[in-house]
Amino acid sequence: NTRMIAVMAGIFSILNTIQFFIFELNQITHIGFSEDKYSIYLDTDSKVSSWAVVYRHDISTGLSIITIIVSCFFLFCLDKNMFIGLIIYTLWIITYELFSFTMVVLIHGAIKDQFKDLGYLYLLLQISRMILHFTPLPFIVRHSYMLCKDPRTVTLAGRRKCSSISTMDSWPPLYRKTN
Repeated sequence: NTRMIAVMAGIFSILNTIQFFIFELNQITHIGFSEDKYSIYLDTDSKVSSWAVVYRHDISTGLSIITIIVSCFFLFCLDKNMFIGLIIYTLWIITYELFSFTMVVLIHGAIKDQFKDLGYLYLLLQISRMILHFTPLPFIVRHSYMLCKDPRTVTLAGRRKCSSISTMDSWPPLYRKTN
């Protein structure tokens, strides 16, 4: 059922975003105490890489908050059978994951050689999150197409059969009970 997969994807997106947000806020950038701090990042001449390293927490916070809001709107639209929320969610998840992947690649390039394994871990986690986010997208697109095409067939009320009481009017007068 595409609707159930879409609901699970929305709940997963909220919980996974919170989990990765906590993980990203707790990432280490320096090792040691205040007087002997040792940075895990290279001093690069690239403005893009240094910008990604410096503003990583702010970017992560902004992207996570927007993703949680979009995911909540997605679940609301699923409940109300509005296809616009499904389209917005699909486009945002693609944008969010590609932007996050770009950030991880930029940050991976700025990590010192002694800590390259940490960069590989970040890449592995990002790729696994992308796979988990992208897997239900075809089902969400299919469900939004079904909502756009005919919203009544997706709802529970649209699938109900006529009751025997409503068909009683079509019975011949001989079998009807008259008052």
